[in-house]
Amino acid sequence: DKLHVIMEHFSFDLQELLDRYMDDEIDFEELVDRYHSMGDEGHHLEPYRDLLEDAKRQGVHLHAGFLPRKYARMLMKEGEEPALEAASEWLPKDVNLDSSDFHYNVFESLLSGRSIYQNESSDESDDESLSEPSDQFRKIFKAQVLKDEAMAHLITELIRKEDNEKDAQDEKFLVIAGNGHLLHYCGVPERVLRENPEMAADTCLVISENTTSDSLMGTGDDDDTCSYSEEKKSDNGKNGDVSVDFLRSRFGREGSNPADFMYFYEIPKEIIEEWDVKEETKNAYDKVGNTATIPGNSLKAAWIMHSMGYTEEQFYAAGPDVYNFQGVGNPHLHAKIQKGETVLDVGSGLGIDSTIACHTTGPEGVVIGIDISENETKHALKRAKEQHLNAHFMVCDMENMSKKIPSNSIDVIISNGAFCLAPNKEKAFRELYRVLKPGGRISICTTTTREEGLTPGVSWPLCMKMFIPKNDLKPLCEKLGFTDVTIDDSDSEMSMEIPDEIVEESNSERSKVHVGGSDFDHLEDYDMDALCARVCVVAKKPL
Repeated sequence: DKLHVIMEHFSFDLQELLDRYMDDEIDFEELVDRYHSMGDEGHHLEPYRDLLEDAKRQGVHLHAGFLPRKYARMLMKEGEEPALEAASEWLPKDVNLDSSDFHYNVFESLLSGRSIYQNESSDESDDESLSEPSDQFRKIFKAQVLKDEAMAHLITELIRKEDNEKDAQDEKFLVIAGNGHLLHYCGVPERVLRENPEMAADTCLVISENTTSDSLMGTGDDDDTCSYSEEKKSDNGKNGDVSVDFLRSRFGREGSNPADFMYFYEIPKEIIEEWDVKEETKNAYDKVGNTATIPGNSLKAAWIMHSMGYTEEQFYAAGPDVYNFQGVGNPHLHAKIQKGETVLDVGSGLGIDSTIACHTTGPEGVVIGIDISENETKHALKRAKEQHLNAHFMVCDMENMSKKIPSNSIDVIISNGAFCLAPNKEKAFRELYRVLKPGGRISICTTTTREEGLTPGVSWPLCMKMFIPKNDLKPLCEKLGFTDVTIDDSDSEMSMEIPDEIVEESNSERSKVHVGGSDFDHLEDYDMDALCARVCVVAKKPL
């Protein structure tokens, strides 16, 4: 048998990238990096890692399935005729962008959140029970139909090409598409069958009702829909049994398992929340990076840094824009950076602590800064070049540094205020352990919650929701293999009595992250020193 997998996650112009991955020229991590840099249609590939890796191992034919979005934009801005002409290589000669009112109803409901049924509890789908959509999305709907037409044409051409091959094998075509196509058989499925009505008897719709991401459509019988639900899960045991049995009964031949390539994706809610947290964090600090060149309050920065134990030498080494200091402690106290060492600053922000580390490690050493914010990274890189520092800055997620920082390459890792923003602390600390040289050390200043924790039901800022309990830090580090783990909470108080005349010097034009609006006025009623603690995590990687 020969299996073709068509994914709407990849636009047609990314086929070369997919081919390089399938030919083992690049690995999954590089595929993801290039995918996001070239345009990712808003998708995450991590949930599809197993499918893509298996596809490579099994020699599956993987196809990019979506029209590049530039043609959809052209249709919306310039009209249908120029868009169809520009995208003609991806479309059938008799292209038809007509679509049913029901399809628009489904499409509009997905964007607006409106139930397509007048009675949300109704299981009926006849016209009398449908609620009326607004016309708000008519223009963008036409662009969606253009994409559907192109994807349906690709699938049709693949099927016809294989049917015409002299040595054609028993082909299967698996289309991975979103619920907009699957739940009501609109979009791509209906257009494929419109061009290939003879396939109606060989088509099966497979829907995973409990997933939060994509489901799969494969070949089978048109009069059956295999629907996997929590209720069926309890009846049949582990995930996917219903679909495996269903597909095996329809495709199975003795000695074969047609369900080898059947995947059910349920992205855990906590993973989706982690993605959302990172996106919100990135956006917030990108705004800070945009205003980093606006002069700030150096007196306030000096007062805070001195209270945290920074020396006069370190303060002046930071540079004239020391007002861009971001941190909750002083990682240099425990890092004890030596001349010539390679230093990694995790969550380097605007580069203040990295600059201090550069002056400590000297010209024979090197400092590498990583941060999730592109704008802050650009600012840090620019100032490093201006000051002729041996420092390199890059956009990188501390939970996944594998493509940027080699294993066993770093002498000492510092971080100041970034770890409290990492959604998955274990993944972040595991990455620190990986990149450290044997005998290397970490000095991580972060904010934690005390034993009492945060009161449930209270609206806490995003950053506070991600604080790790202080008492969890040492066991976590030791579990990952760190030794000589110390949690220094000698300077743990959250509150600082900064003189009024210093605070008043702040520049309102500068973007700030930790300044709450009226939504957080209620926090004034809480004793933050009783709830939270600033600490420094100190540990080593054994020789």
